[in-house]
Amino acid sequence: MKYAILLVCALVFAFSAKAGDSITDLSAALEKAKAEKKLLFIEYGREACGNCQALKQYIKSHTLSIPKSQFVYADLDCDAPAVSKPFHAMFKVQGNTLPFVVITDSEGKQLASKTGYGTVLEYQKLLREAKKKAGPASGSSSRSSFDEAFEKGFKKTPVNP
Repeated sequence: MKYAILLVCALVFAFSAKAGDSITDLSAALEKAKAEKKLLFIEYGREACGNCQALKQYIKSHTLSIPKSQFVYADLDCDAPAVSKPFHAMFKVQGNTLPFVVITDSEGKQLASKTGYGTVLEYQKLLREAKKKAGPASGSSSRSSFDEAFEKGFKKTPVNP
């Protein structure tokens, strides 16, 4: 029984995005999402931003699960002009507090966005909203498995970890 639990935990960690698994170039992230027919989760922020670091920690610790089977994760530096100009030309984000989080479909169409500090629960809702807008054909996993994973995370995740 112990081995089964350990195996399940290892699989969850292996198939969820981590902050270190990110792409730092917007065009490379868009190309990968398109090629793999996945949604794109973009975190647009900076190293000196406490809210940005909180989001990275949620992802790194797997408190916030971004399934690799359905999402490409991009961590974009807002202080890099080569990143900032294309980001603002392509996406509409309301607000001025970092991080800016944008979720797109595999073609780069913006599905959902959020600015500023967010709880794990808020980010989970954002992921779900984007997945609903994208429809059942998005990502490589079935919609029901996404919903199941969301529900498990929703029940186990504290509102303000």
